[in-house]
Amino acid sequence: MRPTDPTRTLSEKVFLIFFFPAIILLYLIYKYPTWFVPSDQVTTTFYWFGKSTSFWYNTLYTGIVCSLCLKILLKGKTPYGRDRHKPISPYQRNKFRSIFVSQFIFFYFIPFYLPFLKGSQPFFGDSYLPLNKNAYVYVYNGFTSTGGFLYIFIIVPLSVWLFGKRYCSWFCACGNLAETIGVTKWGNQWVTRNTPRGKVAQKLEVLQYILLAFALLFGCLLFFHGWKIISAPQLVDSLRAFQDLTIDLIFGALIGVGAYPFLGTRVWCRYGCPLAALMRLYGKYAKSQFQVVANENCKGLNLCSTQCPMGIDVATYAHKNKVPLLGTFGLQNSPCIGCGGCIDICPVKALSFQKILNPKTTTLTTAKEPQ
Repeated sequence: MRPTDPTRTLSEKVFLIFFFPAIILLYLIYKYPTWFVPSDQVTTTFYWFGKSTSFWYNTLYTGIVCSLCLKILLKGKTPYGRDRHKPISPYQRNKFRSIFVSQFIFFYFIPFYLPFLKGSQPFFGDSYLPLNKNAYVYVYNGFTSTGGFLYIFIIVPLSVWLFGKRYCSWFCACGNLAETIGVTKWGNQWVTRNTPRGKVAQKLEVLQYILLAFALLFGCLLFFHGWKIISAPQLVDSLRAFQDLTIDLIFGALIGVGAYPFLGTRVWCRYGCPLAALMRLYGKYAKSQFQVVANENCKGLNLCSTQCPMGIDVATYAHKNKVPLLGTFGLQNSPCIGCGGCIDICPVKALSFQKILNPKTTTLTTAKEPQ
C-alpha cells in the first residue's frame, strides 16, 4: 500500500476518518444482521418501514451511482483530466447511460419493485431471509441454475470476444460504483495517485486466478451436491463459510470498497473478482477483437497511464522515449476493462478503440473540440 498522499485536503481527511468504520458497520448489518440481534429481531431492528436491509443498501448504492451518472451526463463535460471545458465524448456518454440504466433497472427496479407491481408480494412488510450469496455473479450460479450457466459460460464469453471486458465498466453492479466514484474529484485522485502500478502489482494479479480456481471448485461441488451425486454437507458448509466471510465480506466488500481512497477503485475488479478473471481468459485465448490502438500522434505525455484504474502502463504501448510505437493492448496482455479513460484524457488523440467489425481500421472515440 502506498503512503497516504500529503496533498489530501482537510475535508477529505475528515471524511476518511469516518469512511472505513462506516463501511464496516454498513456491510456487517447488511450481510450479517444476526451478529447484532437474534434472527427473530432482525426485522424489528433493521427493517425500517418494513423494508429489508437489502432494499436500503441497494437504495443507497443505486442513489450514489445514478446521481453521479446524471451529474456527468447533464454537465456534458469530460470527467477525465483537468480540462473541464472539454465536451464529453460519445463513448463516455454512452457508457454512463449504460451504467445508469443497468444499475437502476437490472439491479434495483427489477428485484425490488417488479415483484410488487406484478402483485406477487406486498411492498412493505418484508420477512427476514438470509442473503443467498451463491447467487452473486462470482461464477457459482453458473453451476446452480440454467440461466446462470447460459449467462456466465455462453453470453459473457461472446460479449468478451466482441467488446472485451466492457462488462466491468458498462454494466457490472460492482463496477458501476467503481466507475462513477472514479471520476469524481476525490475518486479520480485516488485512481491516479494510489492505484497499484509496476511489475510487483502486475504479478499480484495472479491472486485473481487463485480465486477463480476456488470459484470453479466450489461451483462444481455445489452442482454435484445439489444433484446428490456427492454428499458432503460439512465440506459445502465450510467452503460456503469461507466464501461468505473471506471472499465476499472481507475482500469483495470491506477491501473492495473500503480501499478506494488508498488503492484506487478497482482493487476487487483487478485482484479478486472470479468472473473478471474468467473474462480475461476468454479474451486471451479466444483472441478477442477488443484492442486499444496507439497512433503516430503520441507525444509521450504519459497521462494515459495515470488515468488507468487497472494499473496498466498504457504509455509503454504508445511510445518509447517519446517516439510513437503504434502498439496495441487488449486482454491478451492486460486486464483492460474498456473504460476509455486513457483515450479520453489524451490531448493529442493518440489512442483509440479498434473497430470491432473492421479491425484493420481504427477510429478515434474522443469528442471533437468546439470550432
